[in-house]
Amino acid sequence: MHIPYVFCFICCYGTVCCDSRSSTLTGNYTAQNGDVLTGSLQNKIKISIANDAKVTLSDATINGSNSKDFPWAGLTCLGNCTVVLEGSNTVKGFYDEFPGIQAAKNEGAGDEYTLVIEGNGSLDARSSGYGAGIGGGYSDFDCLFGKKNCGNIIIRGGIVTATGGSYAAGIGSGGRGTCGNITISGGEVTATGGPQAAGVGSGNEGTSGAITISGGKVTATGRVWAAGIGGGNEGTSGAITISGGEVEATAGKKAAGIGNGYQGKSGDIIITNDITKVMATKGIDAPYSINVGDEESASTITIGGVVMGPIEKSSFEFPAALVDVETAGSKTVAFINGNYNGEDALSLTEDVSVDNVIFKRTFPAIDGENNYSTIMFPFEISANKVGNVKQVVSFLGIGVDGTNHKYVAVERVWCNEQSNTRCNYGTAKLEAYKPYLIQLESGKTSVSVNNTDPLVLKASPTDADAYDVAQDDDYSAYGDFVFRGVIQGKSWGADDPDVLGTNKAAAYGFAGSSATDISIGQFVKVGEGAYIKPFRAYIYKKPVPQSVKGAYGLRQTASIDNDIPDVMNIVIVDRKKDGEEQTTVIGQFNSRTGEIRLNRTKRTYDLKGRHVRDAGRMAKGVYLKK
Repeated sequence: MHIPYVFCFICCYGTVCCDSRSSTLTGNYTAQNGDVLTGSLQNKIKISIANDAKVTLSDATINGSNSKDFPWAGLTCLGNCTVVLEGSNTVKGFYDEFPGIQAAKNEGAGDEYTLVIEGNGSLDARSSGYGAGIGGGYSDFDCLFGKKNCGNIIIRGGIVTATGGSYAAGIGSGGRGTCGNITISGGEVTATGGPQAAGVGSGNEGTSGAITISGGKVTATGRVWAAGIGGGNEGTSGAITISGGEVEATAGKKAAGIGNGYQGKSGDIIITNDITKVMATKGIDAPYSINVGDEESASTITIGGVVMGPIEKSSFEFPAALVDVETAGSKTVAFINGNYNGEDALSLTEDVSVDNVIFKRTFPAIDGENNYSTIMFPFEISANKVGNVKQVVSFLGIGVDGTNHKYVAVERVWCNEQSNTRCNYGTAKLEAYKPYLIQLESGKTSVSVNNTDPLVLKASPTDADAYDVAQDDDYSAYGDFVFRGVIQGKSWGADDPDVLGTNKAAAYGFAGSSATDISIGQFVKVGEGAYIKPFRAYIYKKPVPQSVKGAYGLRQTASIDNDIPDVMNIVIVDRKKDGEEQTTVIGQFNSRTGEIRLNRTKRTYDLKGRHVRDAGRMAKGVYLKK
């Protein structure tokens, strides 16, 4: 193996000259800060990393030879160390009681040592027998080769594959060993434990500290009697917190996917609403997919802000595919995925009473006070039990003002301003399967359902009109419009009757911004390529009947282009006792170009969310609000 480095010396006139050199290892070596390890290790030598050194692995291969004559790991940290990944790298421990990469343990006083792995390359780390892929080794025979416990482990990036030997975790402690805290904040991590050991956490009869996953993609598999993430057989782990990223944890026989191994325990388990996805699958003959341990355990399980009992489902996914009702200890909990993007429709054949609802929905972040979104719930709930909402408004219809200008009229149902006497603070009920338009509090991008009393998920109506809010009689001067909620995703193609060509749309949606093909604004014309997810709503102009050879067929009026103005305001209507109206304009839309203009922003955006200066640069088609 070669160690490229830079050799510097003093040249004439006091200047510093540097010369790129390289060295071939012939004996045990301690890598220093800035070293780059590359090539294949040819000799049976020990490579250590100095305390506080940052070392790069660049297409390096260290294949340890399993012999007690070489009692060390593939890489051994001597204290705090950082390993940067470049290219493709393989590190395998030497004698079988040692890990692929040994994270140093501070056995004395002071802060625990930490191993950091980062970069854009890949790493395959594994033991030759009984050690972890990354972490510690087998500690049953400390008298022979000393303790093989490990300190903290942080993975920030790279494609990392860690495979534990018998009784050892993929990432964490070896059998009967201890490990510090394990943190994964990025990268793509695949961790597989050996028999009786967790994928991420502790080995057989071992111990790991807190496990925190805040980003990246993590696939963790425990073997027989061990959790995917958490404890090995008769092992323990600290608190497990998953607050971001995508996580899949699969357990071995009699163990939880996340939490305890067989006859083991874990600390508190917390899964927040910020995650992309968590999948926990229990092992054969295991009672729970997520569990902290036996009944005497003082640890708790909190998912989406709700404290609950262990999860019994064999394979538990959060957020749910669409709607999932689960028994969690003594509670019945409904998990509703407001971000669902699949083809399934909500289908509840009967009312279901639940103790808690965990509703996950992420909204686009829009500057200012104009973060409006459509929403619909399959249950009735008081508006003040829906967190992060500033106000709720309901569709009234298409109105015509005194100057014959048309507008979209909406009415306040509720707001969170206790001093506002016209907004029904604390009294309004949101009906099941009725769509609303909500405004989020400034800076908020999610809503939460904070029910303290049981809720009833209502059976899904089979009549399509049950999801429509009809136009109020006071706003029937123009057309027959409804505000239509959806319980199944919908998309519009070029031949969809709603579209009828670029300038003949019959459906309109409140638009926003998102990461992919979703634009900024409030209300736009639907065109080819538009889509909407479940539990949202759009405004729809119903077809009118026309006589065709004595029969009636449904079509859009031929004069629809003239009937619908280029620009309409979206107006909140406050009805006063004297019948007069006090209006507030939310924004405007251009029905021909899809141009969105927000009040107070003085900026115009096209349907790709790009700031534009004129309508000639507008993109065709729209994308409804996420």
